[in-house]
Amino acid sequence: MSRQVLTVGTEPRDSHRTIGEALSAARTGALISVRPGTYAENLVIHTRVTLTAAEGRGTVEIRPRAGSVLALRADAVMLSELTLRGGDPELPAVDVRRGQAAFDGCEIVGAAWTALLSGGTGSLALRDCRVSNPQGAGIVVTSATPTTVESCTLEHLGTSGLVLAEHGEARIRGCTVRHARGNGLLANEEARGTVEDCDISSTDKPSIALEGNSALSVVRTVVHDTGTGVHLSTAGRSTFEDVRITGASGNGIALAGGTDPVLRRCRVSRTRGTACWSPTGRAAPSRTAGWTAPRLRGSGSPEPPLRRSPV
Repeated sequence: MSRQVLTVGTEPRDSHRTIGEALSAARTGALISVRPGTYAENLVIHTRVTLTAAEGRGTVEIRPRAGSVLALRADAVMLSELTLRGGDPELPAVDVRRGQAAFDGCEIVGAAWTALLSGGTGSLALRDCRVSNPQGAGIVVTSATPTTVESCTLEHLGTSGLVLAEHGEARIRGCTVRHARGNGLLANEEARGTVEDCDISSTDKPSIALEGNSALSVVRTVVHDTGTGVHLSTAGRSTFEDVRITGASGNGIALAGGTDPVLRRCRVSRTRGTACWSPTGRAAPSRTAGWTAPRLRGSGSPEPPLRRSPV
């Protein structure tokens, strides 16, 4: 059986005038091709489909007046080269509580506490996307079903870039996070994940903050031009390998009492504070290797008290 293809637009040859009409008519696996324009619609996905911009990136904007732009109720949906612009001050632009929502070459703009939410048993898969949200976070993950974020840019954020909370799990590769008024990456509670080959900069709070019992692996990542580079207060076991921190106006790495990270081949340079700060002034030698600036400062330093960072 050939794949069902539906077109959305204003021309006589188009089968549907709205994306919602096309979704209602779509069979499982259908391709919905959307012609250029702005569509004031809330998309509730009940059938596994693919939505794509017929004429490429930047030609289709989905912009409802209120509510989430996309809510997933099926097992999967794929979006390609679309712009999703949320306008609701209370609801995420993308709300995924079950299934997987995949985005390739999309732009997602939020206006609420987060632009994208992966909760319940839902997950996100983003590749080559741009995410911004002047009012809140970029992506919040609370689902234990792994979310993947690859080769994406998260910028112009009212709070944090990526937030992993509750039992949230994410794999983040090759991403740029910048211009966040909170953290670049914040993990707390029982969050798990990996961060590889990322660039995090220009955050008002620590670029990477791991709290609660979170446990992450951060590899080949650069943190630069920020306040504090890394803040660790988690009781979970986290690993930092080949991480470079440079240009911090505060400390490179701040370790709270009781945290026990593994630090291998990490480099800290051009910081106004201390390369690696802890309230005890001591680090576990068996868990640090390859430091270029391993000097620690004790609790008498002017480092402010270590507090939980809000989203």
